[in-house]
Amino acid sequence: MKYSKKLAVVAIACLFALSVAQSASSASTDTFDITVTGEYLWIDITNATWAIGTIALSASNYTNQTGITFIADIDNCSVNTDLSLQITTDGATWNDASAPGADEYRLNASINAWVAENLLSEAGDATISSDVTAGQNESFDLRFDSPTSSTTGTEQSLTVTATIAKH
Repeated sequence: MKYSKKLAVVAIACLFALSVAQSASSASTDTFDITVTGEYLWIDITNATWAIGTIALSASNYTNQTGITFIADIDNCSVNTDLSLQITTDGATWNDASAPGADEYRLNASINAWVAENLLSEAGDATISSDVTAGQNESFDLRFDSPTSSTTGTEQSLTVTATIAKH
């Protein structure tokens, strides 16, 4: 009987060991969520036109004098940005210049009521605001300095392109 008790204990121990070994070798899985947010840049210019109207030669016209302030709507950006402006199409007979002249105009931009300003040109973009906080918009004004003289009396149209880039 003692022998059969020992045999039963050994058999139970072997079954338990097999059971543990089988449980340890079985796979177990679980899932978890990972959220990834990519960097996102987006811009829209509010008040996207400025109809200056008839202008005097050698005069300056400010957007904020006419009740227009441009807003770079960039509050959907997920990173800080730099805002740049560039003249991408000149007038039919007028050209941008660093100072007004015959058939030459000057266009400047300011984000702080003309405490500081940036000259805009076709030659390259001008960063008018650096490190705009993600989720914020940026307002800016333009100043148009008309030519000192003109060989044409026809309407002139300019195109300015706004660009944002990750800071």
